[in-house]
Amino acid sequence: MSLFQNATYLASAHHLQDLPPPGEPEVAFAGRSNAGKSSAINALAKRTRLAFVSKTPGRTQQINFFLIDARLVFVDLPGYGFARVPPRVQQQWKHLVETYLSTRRNLRGVVIIVDLRRGVEADDAQLLDYLHAHGIPAILVATKADKLAYGARQRRTREVGEALAYPVAALTICSAESGEGMSELWTAITTTLEGTGLSREHR
Repeated sequence: MSLFQNATYLASAHHLQDLPPPGEPEVAFAGRSNAGKSSAINALAKRTRLAFVSKTPGRTQQINFFLIDARLVFVDLPGYGFARVPPRVQQQWKHLVETYLSTRRNLRGVVIIVDLRRGVEADDAQLLDYLHAHGIPAILVATKADKLAYGARQRRTREVGEALAYPVAALTICSAESGEGMSELWTAITTTLEGTGLSREHR
């Protein structure tokens, strides 16, 4: 059974002027281009192609919006890190994403996807710093847990928690392949929504 009943594509934005008008509360998903961000979104929805999954890092080249049960919007941000795109395009993405994060008044939190095998890398830490500075709740999700043996997974989980410079709203361990941790992630998202309230605005 899906964690929610209905997930539909809403809009895409290549430029700031393309952003849809603020409406339902939004939760954004961010992460390195090979961390499994789109797979995590699809696993939450139990849909295979709600968010596009590619073997080529950097295929998400815009901000994508998905309406969830007509009451919440998932926002798929362009991946960072290994994206095989020119520096000029990466700078364009950076401006688009940072402006979205700092000005979107109905944004309630950001789910940061990291590969449990790699932990929190420099780009992830930089985003966590940015969110902390702007008072935006962060949910840290370590994916691909199924790729590690139990002992290594426990060790890497401890290391991820110890690497955090700031508290996060939640830290969950997930696998899009097995579905492990998806219920916990959905609980973390709903708890964050309840904690921020519907009237939160960024200044």
